[in-house]
Amino acid sequence: MMLRSSILAALLGLHCNAFTPPSSQSQRAPLPPLCVTSSKTANELDLEADISEQKRELDALNETPAKKERYVPKWKKSATLAETTGSGGLSTQEKGLAGAIPITFQMGKGKKATFIETAAMPGQPLKLVASQAGQYIKYGCGKGECGTCESMCNGATLRPCVDKVPTDLVPDADTGEYAPLVIRVKGTRARVVSSGKFYSVKSFLMGFWNNLLGMGGLVRDRRKAKKNWQERMSKEDEILRLTAEKKRKRAAEAEAARK
Repeated sequence: MMLRSSILAALLGLHCNAFTPPSSQSQRAPLPPLCVTSSKTANELDLEADISEQKRELDALNETPAKKERYVPKWKKSATLAETTGSGGLSTQEKGLAGAIPITFQMGKGKKATFIETAAMPGQPLKLVASQAGQYIKYGCGKGECGTCESMCNGATLRPCVDKVPTDLVPDADTGEYAPLVIRVKGTRARVVSSGKFYSVKSFLMGFWNNLLGMGGLVRDRRKAKKNWQERMSKEDEILRLTAEKKRKRAAEAEAARK
């Protein structure tokens, strides 16, 4: 009995020693604190961000609004080569145009008239002469049939698209020079049209006017259509009446032939 109790005590001692840390092991150092931001600090940061955002909005409102830039159309009339180089006032010789017959292109009348002087050779196409001199002429068919480019030259009409510089001109006996040809071309009403605004007061008025014309045309055409329908129906009724009468006559003739 005593042996059994001693064995039990020894086993209990061994079990307790197994869970006891050895004396040689030192205590572990405490872990460093975690960097956790408190809820109070996060709220303060959010509040500061809101205040800075409100300040920026107030500064933007207090600033004077920038002046609106003037609208620039998508396209404009380009300057000619003479306007770009500044050679518009040069003479014919300075421009490098050689010719024995002096020609002056006139556009417009009175104070608004413009004159362009050049020179050409006999038989040279007037279309080419005008193009070299920088004179704008509006062309249509290009065959001399429509008369769009018709011009006046010393009291006679000509069409630069097909006509040429006369070859039967006689020079002056004293000077040996040809008399200048003054060609009066039709004036053009060229105007730079901006393509920016989609609508305007004029567009609204024109739209109302177009709608009014459309409604008037609808009423007019409806009346004409009604009148045509009535005439057609009356003709069809007349055809039906004549057809029925013709059938009755045929039936009466057949009945008489039987008797």
